[in-house]
Amino acid sequence: MNLVPLKNFNAKQMDLFFALCARMKNKGLRKVSFTFEELRELSDYKITAIEPFTNDLEQLYKKMLNLTYRTETETKISYFVLFTGFVIDKSEQIVEVSVNPDLEHIINGISSEFNKFELLAFTSIQSKYTKTLFRLLMQFQSTGFYVVKIEDFRALLDIPKSYQMTDITQRILKPSLIELSQYFNDLKVNKIKARKGNKIDRLEFTFSGLKTDLPKVPLHDWTK
Repeated sequence: MNLVPLKNFNAKQMDLFFALCARMKNKGLRKVSFTFEELRELSDYKITAIEPFTNDLEQLYKKMLNLTYRTETETKISYFVLFTGFVIDKSEQIVEVSVNPDLEHIINGISSEFNKFELLAFTSIQSKYTKTLFRLLMQFQSTGFYVVKIEDFRALLDIPKSYQMTDITQRILKPSLIELSQYFNDLKVNKIKARKGNKIDRLEFTFSGLKTDLPKVPLHDWTK
């Protein structure tokens, strides 16, 4: 899932999306129901009015429809949408989500990967760029080393094409490292230039481990 850019998702939509995924693990092909209250709590959604919340949920699903799974063989290329149903019941204040039966294992995989970091820490991060970088770094918490080609970094964080390297440094890297320093010890980034020319070829992130006071949410509270 970390290799799938959440294109055009804002920060709160990311919170809602991973709150949904965290609860859908091992639910089989059944519809999974969430109360509005439960989703607000899991995603740290502050607004209590129903109309803004349902509007946000509707916009979220429209973007979820663009999350596709691609497979390719020598003779065939196939695309699948991950989610096949999304019902928002305003009177009962319930959301029902259905998973593509061919891709149940993908949802379980998303949930398993998501268990590697803490939901509360994720939802407390304000910037969508920092949220994605947090997910990527947590994937390498055992080594404390993450290297990524700059073009892949742009795609994964859904960085505007108009951003030059100076923009990425000032608007994304510097504020992200400041915010993420509360979760990672000795977090640094090293910009590696291409062998020819003066352009940045890749980024190397290093850290010495996780902070011992990383905010935690009991997993049974949001995965059962």
